[in-house]
Amino acid sequence: MPRLLNCLNTLLLVLLAAPAWAGELLPAPEGLTGREIARRAEDTLRSSKTHMRAEMTVTSPRLSKPRVVAFESWDDLDGKRSFIRIDGPAKDRGTSFLKLHPNLWMYVPRVERTMRIPPSMMLQSWMGSDFTNDDLIKESSALDDYDHELLGIETAPPGHPDLNAYVVQYVPHEEAPVVWGRIVAWIETEHGTPLQQDFYDESGERLRTMEFGDIRRSGARYVPHLWVMTPLDKDGHETRVRLIAIEFDTEFDDDLFTKRNLTKARR
Repeated sequence: MPRLLNCLNTLLLVLLAAPAWAGELLPAPEGLTGREIARRAEDTLRSSKTHMRAEMTVTSPRLSKPRVVAFESWDDLDGKRSFIRIDGPAKDRGTSFLKLHPNLWMYVPRVERTMRIPPSMMLQSWMGSDFTNDDLIKESSALDDYDHELLGIETAPPGHPDLNAYVVQYVPHEEAPVVWGRIVAWIETEHGTPLQQDFYDESGERLRTMEFGDIRRSGARYVPHLWVMTPLDKDGHETRVRLIAIEFDTEFDDDLFTKRNLTKARR
């Protein structure tokens, strides 16, 4: 009986750890690595300096109607710094966030206060959404803090029946400052566009999924303009981010990334 129980427990762990793709995967081309595919996906969404305007819609059972947040962001990848300004709704206009590695600062115009967000608040919701402060600060690196296993190719991946996608599993290094036990990503084979990401905890339970859609060409990139985050442990919760405009490899003024600019951002 103990041996049978051990077998059942092992089977349960395998099932919990299994990625949620629908069918059998095709083999990937020889010589291609998971890290190469992961880099292509990151390069699709980010450049050395990226500027974007977007609108975030939060749906939750506790809200009488969806909450819409308009924001603008400036991301300096090489400098490990970023700035985000909230443009709407009116009660939140001027709220700003500044990442200066390794710190995250927030300015709240209603109380005219600038505060540093401590590590204990990194997993709290960002602006009432299903994203966290940790998502915002991106302290971990999808390339440097994970090993990347190329599992194969899925034809007609979820939500994209006309495309083929590499399936890549991200497994964190033992000492990496990451939240997730692993991530499974679907990345379009031709252009490196991310199509979906599934996030698992250390026990192998899938806790949330990010789906990408409305793919449009931007220069040499094919960029998803709709990002949908769904927490699987919270019924009725969903956060949609729709890109209004995005610029890659642009130029920033260094004064943008200062605590002084937090208070200037109010309109």
